[in-house]
Amino acid sequence: MKITIKEIAKKANVSVSTVSNVINEKGKYSEKTKTKVLKIIEGSDYRLSQAARILSNRKSNLVGLIILKKEEYLIENRFYQKIINSITSELSKKEYDLIVGDIKRNLELVSWCKKRNFEGLIIIGSTDMEMEKNLLELKIPIVFIDNYNDILRQGNEEYGNVISDNMLGGFEATELLISRGCRKVAFVGDDENPTHIRRYLGYQAAISENSIEKNYIKLNSKVSFKEGKRIGKILSRQNIDGICVASDIIALGIMDELNRSNKKIPQEIKVIGFDNSDFCEYVSPELTSVELNFYKKGRVAVDILFNQLEGKKQLKNISIDLNIVERKSV
Repeated sequence: MKITIKEIAKKANVSVSTVSNVINEKGKYSEKTKTKVLKIIEGSDYRLSQAARILSNRKSNLVGLIILKKEEYLIENRFYQKIINSITSELSKKEYDLIVGDIKRNLELVSWCKKRNFEGLIIIGSTDMEMEKNLLELKIPIVFIDNYNDILRQGNEEYGNVISDNMLGGFEATELLISRGCRKVAFVGDDENPTHIRRYLGYQAAISENSIEKNYIKLNSKVSFKEGKRIGKILSRQNIDGICVASDIIALGIMDELNRSNKKIPQEIKVIGFDNSDFCEYVSPELTSVELNFYKKGRVAVDILFNQLEGKKQLKNISIDLNIVERKSV
């Protein structure tokens, strides 16, 4: 049977408040009392509950997570689950728990965090001006993942940001296509998505460096397989030999339509995507893709958060290495 804090106090012949002080390392008590209480705890099944820890020590061992993406985007892009799994795993090693929030309005953010007494907050995605203002009210460490807005350039020392060098990724993906003989390379992406824009800038740099004409195909709707099929129909009628696609799910739709149009991949058209999604190796031909190391992003975000909690100095912006996973589409 598990022992209670009252029973520990009775066995040690001290008050309940003294036991609480020993457990939470606060208040006054003698070394002899501390040794006696800890010895009783070590020889029992006593575990301090989360609620008791919050009340007695104001430590919740909780970290909040907000993903600033629409639900349908998360369904289409499963790689966010990799980041969440990584964050959860790293927090578990430190005996912390993760709570994922569904913040539909910015006004809910501060109350949501304060109500749960979070010790830190991780935010995936770029914030808007209203959210940035609300974040300043929170007096807890905050780490962003893939935030490309101005909040990190306003002298907020407590904020960290983990990003991918998407411009370099776009450059290297395009360079790979060119190195395999492509001379008419198209780029497909969303011109309102900051991540896609950076990948396009990398593509543009590689095209310019190799004196090749650029061809930017913009999305008309959300990132999806269906939109990829629509663009695939357009590309199947164009004189191109390479396609750099800002998202694997779009690339999948493009490849499906190219196959229907009897365009041979990679003999006639080479295709490369981004995110190295799980399905890349299950399509025909297997899709070459830029790996963004999502698990590492989550791990580094947790490291930064705990450096802040422990008052350690750190870099404000950390860029995660990219690498290209070559398969049969290039």
